[in-house]
Amino acid sequence: MSHRIDKTLSLRYARQRVLPQIGAAGQERLRGSRVTLVGIGALGCVQAVFLARAGVGFLRLVDRDVVETGNLQRQLLFTEDDAREGIPKAEAARLRLKAANPTVDLQAVVAHLGRENARELLSGSDVILDGTDNFDTRFLVNDFSIATGTPWIYGACVGTVGTLAAVLPGQTACLRCLLSPEPAGDEPTCETAGILGPAAGIVGSFQAAAAIRMLLEGTTWRPGGPLRIEAWSGSVVSLPATSPDPRCPACGEKRLEFLEGTRCGSMVILCGKQAVQFLPHSRVPRDLAAVERTLSRLGKVRRNSYLLRASLQGHDLSLFPDGRIIVFGTEDPHRARALVDRYLAGF
Repeated sequence: MSHRIDKTLSLRYARQRVLPQIGAAGQERLRGSRVTLVGIGALGCVQAVFLARAGVGFLRLVDRDVVETGNLQRQLLFTEDDAREGIPKAEAARLRLKAANPTVDLQAVVAHLGRENARELLSGSDVILDGTDNFDTRFLVNDFSIATGTPWIYGACVGTVGTLAAVLPGQTACLRCLLSPEPAGDEPTCETAGILGPAAGIVGSFQAAAAIRMLLEGTTWRPGGPLRIEAWSGSVVSLPATSPDPRCPACGEKRLEFLEGTRCGSMVILCGKQAVQFLPHSRVPRDLAAVERTLSRLGKVRRNSYLLRASLQGHDLSLFPDGRIIVFGTEDPHRARALVDRYLAGF
């Protein structure tokens, strides 16, 4: 039996093992590696597909959202059925990846990554990949990277343009060396500028390739600077490699404001979704059946094993078992808070 398994694996990775950069020893190293993907959207789907098919031994898939019809244009792991049933992205991705490569250990985590659970969800990773849609979470990952020495790969894509950078603590500039966390106010988003699916595919592919190289070469790899990709014109610009900035508040002065909580709130406006998310003060499981009984008298309610959705006063509210609440149809935090207080304060 074990001989047949070994033969199957040998055939599965034959075209990869023949690469001089990988070989048999590299394949074994990938099998013993652990990677956490934060955000299973357009970038995260591509990262996850390539890493699972490459034979990375353990993948943790962290995402707070459920699949929606508007995701299907660019998020390659999901189907119409996933959107219709409101399946969490992390779980839908886990099922597709397991079908593609059952030898990989896959863990789906349906949760918002915040300072209260960052150490739990990111610890033990050899590499962390960024597939998120907001900079608060990216700066949180950056802080964790500095605190623990864990390398990570930043990536973002809007319109037809994408950027990525490999971050090796102590060797390269960190994200806060490169970018300010202060909002610019006029930055384009997927909602305002759209997104070209192949652009996200290119960025996610570059991130996956960088992750494989990190896993194989470790700290001996000296990555170049950030890459800027323009998919419509077909241009790729490699910026000069950068060193850590001793004046950087994060990696220079070791002020980890996002990980330590001084810059993290319990309310998040979700990029491109016309939605506001509220995080619970305590991680006590919520009784979704009890919420359904109460809210079904006031509006349309649907519940599955992952979440409850209620349509009330022209807004959709999603409640998760961990207590997270997302209010759709507004980016006004005061309006969203009023709806939560009115309908879900007792839960």
